[in-house]
Amino acid sequence: MRITRKFLPTLLASACIHAAAFPVVASAQQDIVADFDLPSQPMETTLRAIAQASSLEVLYDAQEMGELIAPPIKGRMTGPQALAALEQKSPLQIEYAQGSAVVHKRRRAAAAGQSDSHSEAIIVTGTRIAGAEPSASVITLSRETMRDAGQYQLGDVVRSVPQNFNGGQNPGVLAGSPTAADLNVNSATGVNLRGLGADATLTLLNGKRLAYDSGIESIDISAIPMAAVERVEILTEGASAIYGSDAVAGVVNVILKRDFEGLNISARLGAATDGGDVEQQYAAVTGGRWNNGGFLITAETGRNTSIKAGERSYASNLNHSTTLLPEQKHYAIALTGHQQISSDLTFDLDALYNHRTSFFATALTPTADYRQSGFPTSSRLSSFVVTPRLTWDFAKDWSVSATGTYGEDKSSVATGYNAGGVRVSTSEARYANNILLGELNLAGSLFKLPGGDAKIAAGGGFRHNGLDSRLRTVTSTAIIPGTTFDETRKSSYVFAEANLPLLSPENDVPGVERLTLTGALRHERYQSIGNVTTPKLGLVYAPVADVTFRASWGKSFKAPTFRQLYLTQRGQIDLPSYYSATGVAGDTVLQLTGGNLDLKPERAETWSTGVTVKPHFIPALKVELSYFHTNYKDRVVTPIASRIGVLSNPLYSSIITIDPTIAQVESALALATGGLLNNSGLPFDPASVTYIVDNRSRNAARQEIQGVDLALEYHLKTRDMGDLQFSGSLSYLKSRQQLLPGQTPEQLAGTVFRPPSWRARGGVAWQLSDLMFAGYVNYTDSLEDRRFGATDTVASMTTLDTNIRYEPHSTTLPGVNFALSVMNIFNAKPDRIRTSSAFVPAFDSTNFSAIGRYVGFTVEKSW
Repeated sequence: MRITRKFLPTLLASACIHAAAFPVVASAQQDIVADFDLPSQPMETTLRAIAQASSLEVLYDAQEMGELIAPPIKGRMTGPQALAALEQKSPLQIEYAQGSAVVHKRRRAAAAGQSDSHSEAIIVTGTRIAGAEPSASVITLSRETMRDAGQYQLGDVVRSVPQNFNGGQNPGVLAGSPTAADLNVNSATGVNLRGLGADATLTLLNGKRLAYDSGIESIDISAIPMAAVERVEILTEGASAIYGSDAVAGVVNVILKRDFEGLNISARLGAATDGGDVEQQYAAVTGGRWNNGGFLITAETGRNTSIKAGERSYASNLNHSTTLLPEQKHYAIALTGHQQISSDLTFDLDALYNHRTSFFATALTPTADYRQSGFPTSSRLSSFVVTPRLTWDFAKDWSVSATGTYGEDKSSVATGYNAGGVRVSTSEARYANNILLGELNLAGSLFKLPGGDAKIAAGGGFRHNGLDSRLRTVTSTAIIPGTTFDETRKSSYVFAEANLPLLSPENDVPGVERLTLTGALRHERYQSIGNVTTPKLGLVYAPVADVTFRASWGKSFKAPTFRQLYLTQRGQIDLPSYYSATGVAGDTVLQLTGGNLDLKPERAETWSTGVTVKPHFIPALKVELSYFHTNYKDRVVTPIASRIGVLSNPLYSSIITIDPTIAQVESALALATGGLLNNSGLPFDPASVTYIVDNRSRNAARQEIQGVDLALEYHLKTRDMGDLQFSGSLSYLKSRQQLLPGQTPEQLAGTVFRPPSWRARGGVAWQLSDLMFAGYVNYTDSLEDRRFGATDTVASMTTLDTNIRYEPHSTTLPGVNFALSVMNIFNAKPDRIRTSSAFVPAFDSTNFSAIGRYVGFTVEKSW
């Protein structure tokens, strides 16, 4: 190609890249379609990758690109389309001359509709500094990756991630787990990284908080319509120094598409082949772009039928009418938009609304359905959040932003009790959560270091979380009040984060390609529980361009939930036989249950290390190995999970008073503000109480969690056989828990109703012309069941998922594609476990799904 004189000043020091292995004429170069999965990285590296993948000649000035960081580029597109996506999200201007792309950095004065400010750069989960490389592992799931896997709901996405445990708040969780938080309240889905609890994983929308869900204080990730999602980023370690409370196990950040142009509609129909879970889902995405802004709006609606115990062989111990997967109906709307007000001022807004109803039922006996003897439960959930932000680029490399958030999440749950075919009572629960947040964030470059600019992010804000909880039981003759409170937790905070690039490739230091130090500090002041300060330190070291080592250390915390604090404290009188103990006739046991206003924050200390290998001789290969270790202390628990043997077990001596005095009994009853329930069948007499068991919430448990994650990505491009995208993720987890001082630590991972020791997912997506085929293998390790004396082994499960998508590139069906997915294609079934109750299923519903083989068909149309 001949370079004309007018381009010589710009291109004097530029790189001219051409994929010589596939020589084609310029017009054909622009038509070559490639699969891009480029991370956020130096701009020059991204430009080279686009040129190589598309055989498009790209000309640029290396000095002009400087230290620009490119956003992630993901998807199947031509070279010009990839450059257009880069231009939209970066301070670049793309021109074409004689079939080549000429890339310039856009000047501030010419930034009509596009900002070259710091605020427009990509911020990766785990840091507030744009363009910074996090010192911890971040799992990124692109929209194309999820779509190739046949996943059309975020709940399905997170349930497939090996680092996530599907216990906690989840629609498929049934009775049987000893963990109080393992239940389905309203068919929401909470992410539960490492099995530390859905309330210990922070879920964000575009980096912003949402209102808590129900009384568990998890976040309902299934409220976000999949059609609006650009990618999901998962940080798999504590990050309270960056984000505050709840980020103990990690952070899940759902990134929405920035804007959209045109219209896309989709319809999905599917069902489980063994019966039930007949699903319909419909979605529409539209939006617009203009010179200085754009918007996107997504609407989604869907429904599915229930799965009954009578439709699954491994649930034969239950009555056929018991629900294994609830019936659901939902609709959701997501809106995001941005507007360049002036060359230095930008406004953006995210908004979300979700509504869901669900129904499930539990029969109490194998012989009578739930209408005769059981619990039918219906729930209704509605939530919304609005998060406006104003960003001012007031100086070179400096910006300040003001963010506000207001959101609500309201749930109503009604559980009936049927006996003898008659409705005896109905338990009603109403939870109204809200969040109000305001934050100022300052970001910019402080000074030059040998490796580049030292950058900081600093700021502060306030957050108010509220929960109005109202529980009652209605009978034919009375209304019995339950836990009722309306409380607000207020906190204020300040934070600072620094990114210090000590060395970079430009320094030409042997053995050091890159060396960066990171640090963060956050201080929060809570109105009720005091002050909490959390630090975090990190190191990124690359001895050569192909290998990057990471290490981090930090502290995290989680404030007590409203339920743990304010759950009504009650007293309960039982006979010693209730605890499998003997006593003199007339002896009774007083047990105290409920919340505790003296609770302190839960605290954790985490360190991790890892290595990422991207060999230059295999350009499309990426292997990442990481190790983490977390000490989690002061966990809030109710110490007694099983009443059997408690009265004679010395480990519980700190919470049991033997032969209490009348004064001690009266003091205990004074704590039972919710009243006394007498189950003994005897008249209550304080003198007959021989034991007081204090089983209220307390900071008691200590947990130690450690493990290894391995991830692999490889993209193989062939001339005749299409493109193949290989991926794999493996997680090993070891965890143990000590409930009370002096207790022998109990193994958690690898036991029933706990995360498995090993979990893995791997597969390949093969694109050949108009056809895409993907196959994924999922593995869940075997579990030990020690609940009934002798240890039983619960067999592992391996499932295979497939997805075929046809995208005809023709004028006959423009913009139409079809997909057929089959999940668990060989219909693997969970192993049976022992159960001592007629209404507890004989399988571990926290680790194994009741759906079985599922077949779905999807059609999409774009304009």
